[in-house]
Amino acid sequence: MLTLARILLFVQCVLIAAALGAVAVFILVMALGALTGASNINGGLAMGAAGMMPVGGVIGAALGAWLGWRAAARWDRRMVMGAGYGLLALAAVIAGGWWLSHELTDGNPYATGEEPIVLIEWRLPGLVPHDRVQPVYRYTMRSTYMDWTLTSHWDDPPVRDADGHTILRFRGIPRWRVDGRTFQLWQFPDHDNRITVDLGLPRAPQPQPDYGPWQPVAEAPGHAFRTRTLPPR
Repeated sequence: MLTLARILLFVQCVLIAAALGAVAVFILVMALGALTGASNINGGLAMGAAGMMPVGGVIGAALGAWLGWRAAARWDRRMVMGAGYGLLALAAVIAGGWWLSHELTDGNPYATGEEPIVLIEWRLPGLVPHDRVQPVYRYTMRSTYMDWTLTSHWDDPPVRDADGHTILRFRGIPRWRVDGRTFQLWQFPDHDNRITVDLGLPRAPQPQPDYGPWQPVAEAPGHAFRTRTLPPR
């Protein structure tokens, strides 16, 4: 029992220190990037910081191995038993709590192939040449659940004109049955100046025979959008 407790203590010290080291390096790189004004277009800074996390993990693991070895060798029996099995019990409680929380808050996802399709039409203030639309306009559909990016594409056709306005057309898939689906539109290369709207979709959108009414965009006068839900295909 004592030998097993020493092994558990050593392994847990290595794992905890490795995790802390990886997180510390990520935070450090992000902080340095922010201080130096590094660009975070399309999450580039975050991806670079994530790429450095293994370095922090290795450094943390080495430090954890040193600390774990010293603790396992120098602590008395009661301390080793308490720390080894206590940390294991704490890890089991945390893992069980995470699993239960995930099961209760997983967003009630649709089964693959059973997701409805959401059509989005975005009306611009005026007319735009069709050949400039796709090279210039960028978009994304997101869910407030875990801030996930949802699958979205240009619709077919991607653009049309009506009543003196150019209308951009998109389609997206709401992966989870939750409130809060947003849509963002911006123009390349100004990635940080995005127009964001809440699509106002219910938790489980039902098929609609036609588009709903145009909804003006408060933060971008002259812009408007509307949606329509189609059954799975």
